[in-house]
Amino acid sequence: MRHRHLLASVLVLGVLGTTVALAHNHDRTEAERLQQMGEVLPLSQVLSRVASEYPGQVLKVEFEDDDDFKDCSDTSRPCTDRWIYELKILQDQGRLVKLKVDAHTGQVLWVGRRPLRGQGKHE
Repeated sequence: MRHRHLLASVLVLGVLGTTVALAHNHDRTEAERLQQMGEVLPLSQVLSRVASEYPGQVLKVEFEDDDDFKDCSDTSRPCTDRWIYELKILQDQGRLVKLKVDAHTGQVLWVGRRPLRGQGKHE
């Protein structure tokens, strides 16, 4: 089952130095709890890590417990769902990039790109 927690909808000039206001107190509490437990990285660190490869304006950030990206790294226990930061970034010339980033490691797990108008289908 896929659970989504809206962390923030942000519109910024760049991804470095971004201050994110959480949309709901329970989302903030959950994110802070998971950060204190060492389960997830702060959003600011994730944004810093992806900024060099995926520059642009962060339009939306979602935080989800996503069963599409199982964590099976520990072979002594069953696979578990991963916490994912889903980022929508508006790049130069109006290109939209959607990233799914492992909230624990900061690793980009999936990239979707929407082409510029008139240049074909979504990748």
